[in-house]
Amino acid sequence: MRLWARIGNVPSVKIMFRLAEITARSKMNKWRWFKDNEFGVAGLKDDVMFKLDRSREFYGFPIKITSGLRTVEEQEKINPGVKESAHLKGLAVDISAPQIPYMRERLIWALTLAGFQRIESCPYHFHVDVDHTKVTPCFWLGVDN
Repeated sequence: MRLWARIGNVPSVKIMFRLAEITARSKMNKWRWFKDNEFGVAGLKDDVMFKLDRSREFYGFPIKITSGLRTVEEQEKINPGVKESAHLKGLAVDISAPQIPYMRERLIWALTLAGFQRIESCPYHFHVDVDHTKVTPCFWLGVDN
């Protein structure tokens, strides 16, 4: 009887501790690995950020955002031919690509494990998006501008 009571109390303590941790985090920051005021985060949809945050967790190393939500003017300057960019809707993010070969594969693994189904691999960056109006799943090789 005593053993059952001890085991029964442990999960409830863990649940309450986890709930307190989540509550504290929500007061401080929405994401575990990214700050709301960090470059590229503002304006991105929660689905993108949730998957990016999970990717960082799986990857085990920092992920640097190089481009997030764009205005029409920024899009025209960066990628003139693309009018329906997911960046304009806050559904895409560009991140810096590691230059060590096995770390590139590890990041691609983390991105797919987190749920990204559209990934562009360029020499110096990755583009990931959650725009379901485009072909999904899709992996393609690109070039840096």
